[in-house]
Amino acid sequence: MTIEAHYDTSAHMIIIRVVADVTAENIKLTVQKGLELSTQHNCNNMLFDIRQCAPAQPEAQGFFLMENAQKNLGLLPKHSVAIVYNPSLYPTERATFIENVTANRPNPTLRMFTDIHAAVTWLHNKK
Repeated sequence: MTIEAHYDTSAHMIIIRVVADVTAENIKLTVQKGLELSTQHNCNNMLFDIRQCAPAQPEAQGFFLMENAQKNLGLLPKHSVAIVYNPSLYPTERATFIENVTANRPNPTLRMFTDIHAAVTWLHNKK
């Protein structure tokens, strides 16, 4: 697993690029890194770039993890999370499902994107 994470001062957002299989353990490690930078820089906008990642667990596992992102991952309702994925590796139906699971519970605002520029624009408009 490779995680590159930094705070972008000009965009005022945490950017995390990941190369790994999408598993509960890898998600937890990635979010933990994002939360550390979020606290350090007083920034609640996070962009997770998972375009080089593919799901490696059943969809139900994603449901159980994301149904309570605060308890399971530490993400709070104050966080705005954009996730950029590659539909050839991560099915759009699955991305939509995760977005819906998160939206229907007291979780952070989370949106899934296939275009990184659209994700950045959305986060800028969340400020």
